[in-house]
Amino acid sequence: MAARLARRLALPYIPTDPVYWTGDWRPAPAGEVRAWAESATSPEAWVLDGNFDAERELVWGRAELAVWLDFSLATTLWRVSRRNFRWWLSGEPVWGGQRMTLAKAWGGVRHTLRSHAGKRGAYPSLLAGFANLEVVRLTSPRAAETWLAGL
Repeated sequence: MAARLARRLALPYIPTDPVYWTGDWRPAPAGEVRAWAESATSPEAWVLDGNFDAERELVWGRAELAVWLDFSLATTLWRVSRRNFRWWLSGEPVWGGQRMTLAKAWGGVRHTLRSHAGKRGAYPSLLAGFANLEVVRLTSPRAAETWLAGL
């Protein structure tokens, strides 16, 4: 969605997954992620994917619009599973040329199962804490497509 939104608005798209993982699938040091987020969000206009929970004050504080894809657990789980297992089965390189492992594919599924309800419960009040931020909450893929088409 972020890449499509960036194309639609003719803005730079900044993917974030490559920032979180080192070349050997270890989490990147928090200081490096923070420095990257500081640099990536310093231009006037950009489209960034991801939520940056640890860098929320910085990233959300600089953003004008947050598009929250608040899809059901079933939809989110299906999409994460399909994407991760497709990457694993195809062997196609993902972030930084790494290849998805079966363990990482399952890890993404487990993360979705663990975090979905908490984010859904916490995000309304977290997002409301940023007066600068217009929030678009989309609750289904169809709503997301309709919203994007209407821009």
